[in-house]
Amino acid sequence: MLKIGNMDGARVERLGALAAHVVEHALASGLSWDEAILAFGIAAKAIAARAADQGAGSVEHCAALAERRLKSGMEQSAGVLRAWLD
Repeated sequence: MLKIGNMDGARVERLGALAAHVVEHALASGLSWDEAILAFGIAAKAIAARAADQGAGSVEHCAALAERRLKSGMEQSAGVLRAWLD
């Protein structure tokens, strides 16, 4: 099971389902795997900018948090998504 900090089970389920959805769409996009990864970085920055617009902090603060969260996600085992991808 995916474990992220002190997230409750329902949030973990939503996170895993979203990650699986993203993987499926990335693989079907026609992009190479590394181009898809680049798209994730761009999307993370866009989400951070939207969060800043909604009052979550400065663009720089939100982008730095997004970068840390992306790195944290890279530390997770991809095997946890098998339940959602099967």
